[in-house]
Amino acid sequence: MSAPSGLEARSAESSPRSVDWLAHALSTAPADRPAAEEAVATLYASVGRPPPEFVWVRSPAEAATLLPAGKAVRNDDWQSVEAQIAAQISDLRFRLRRRSEWQGAVSALRPVIREGLVPAINSTLPGSLGVGWAGQHDADWLAETDTWSEPALLAPWETLARTAGWWWPREGRCVMSDRPTALHVDANALPHNDNGPAITFADGSHAYAWHGQTVPRWAIEEPDVVRILTEPSIEVRFCAAENLGWETYVEQARPPLLGSAPDPGNPGFDLRLYDLWDQLNLLLVVNGSPERDGTRRRYGLRIWRWVRDPLEATAQTYGLRADQYAKLLRRT
Repeated sequence: MSAPSGLEARSAESSPRSVDWLAHALSTAPADRPAAEEAVATLYASVGRPPPEFVWVRSPAEAATLLPAGKAVRNDDWQSVEAQIAAQISDLRFRLRRRSEWQGAVSALRPVIREGLVPAINSTLPGSLGVGWAGQHDADWLAETDTWSEPALLAPWETLARTAGWWWPREGRCVMSDRPTALHVDANALPHNDNGPAITFADGSHAYAWHGQTVPRWAIEEPDVVRILTEPSIEVRFCAAENLGWETYVEQARPPLLGSAPDPGNPGFDLRLYDLWDQLNLLLVVNGSPERDGTRRRYGLRIWRWVRDPLEATAQTYGLRADQYAKLLRRT
């Protein structure tokens, strides 16, 4: 798992508790099956059910073979074990939200988990598998709680987040998934890999991501201008073009150049503003600080369509007016 840099980046802005939970969310260690099963049995007992039969799978995708998508909703679904556990945890979380001890750690973990990891893993599934929970990827809301709130009720949820992947309780049986075997993240701990899958499970199922955005395989392994221009998702287009390289994309796609100007915050380099797609323009700038190898990276920024001047576009990214940015001695 390539997570240390991400953990370091989050450590600077998060409490020790949220950093600890982030480590669990990014874990690729084998599941602690006995501990996870004991925690699930506790939750079954809390709604008046005996311990279930446990069926372990290598990935959420493999769970789909046991939990077919599109299960019909019955009138008595509220009496099912999954519905009763859901009602119990919903009530618990509602009570916790009302307490003043909440730490606000969700601001650090939510982008990683709910906007990065969960959508990526969902992309490996054929559809919804019905009511279930995310195990290690419930770490975001657990990080918000203090250590003495509702300890008896929180304990099994904390154990599951520390020991297993996703899981689906059903009458008499619980399907439980192992954690990923490989997970790559960027400096912000968002799932990312520019050479292959960002997340891989033991059964070979995998997901691709670019700085937290779930993308199809081609966007990482075979980005090209034709696919980019015909891709319906702007987010995927942007990721694929960034992976291809903005200068390569501009050379091949030839978007209209709206204007260029010397960069007053980065002497010797220019700013270029292109008409990109739909409601977006593309601002190409050169990094104010050299990379480790001494080169300067040119990167792209999204700019709203109504901004037509490269100097004004750059100034806006710093929260400045164009005349203020023009007086900068040097940016980083």
